[in-house]
Amino acid sequence: MREDLLLRGANLLEEDALNPEGIKFNLGTWAADAKIDLAAGYRTPDARQFDYHEDQVVPVNCGTQACAFGLFAISGAFKDEGLSYAIYDGKLQPVLKVGSQTYLNWDAVAILFDIGQEKGWQLFSADFYDQDLRKGAAAEIAVATRMREMVANNNK
Repeated sequence: MREDLLLRGANLLEEDALNPEGIKFNLGTWAADAKIDLAAGYRTPDARQFDYHEDQVVPVNCGTQACAFGLFAISGAFKDEGLSYAIYDGKLQPVLKVGSQTYLNWDAVAILFDIGQEKGWQLFSADFYDQDLRKGAAAEIAVATRMREMVANNNK
């Protein structure tokens, strides 16, 4: 487990939660234009106009909604570890490059933090949070807290 990276991520989430110009936190997407109503789905005719374009720089501000790992990818906070993103078919996907290997999405989560898929889902998947802790600053803090707890429990 990369405790140092988990703690760095928790710090970033806590800082962003306090920033009124930070991302609109949403565990329902890696990252998307904040105008997209994810409850209605990405592929409604209205949502298509907000698709990302290949090689687009996704802003780290309130015009973007993102989950924790999406924030890590777009912010550049883990660039030295090989984390970035790519746009495929209008949607953002996290990309982790380690040596000659490339990992996408949940595989990138597991490899970056040196945790299994299950622990990655427990940290970052909306399915593992109550409905009221999937969006907004309180949800961001909940994810950061869970990351810190995972590190603390690993040291017991």
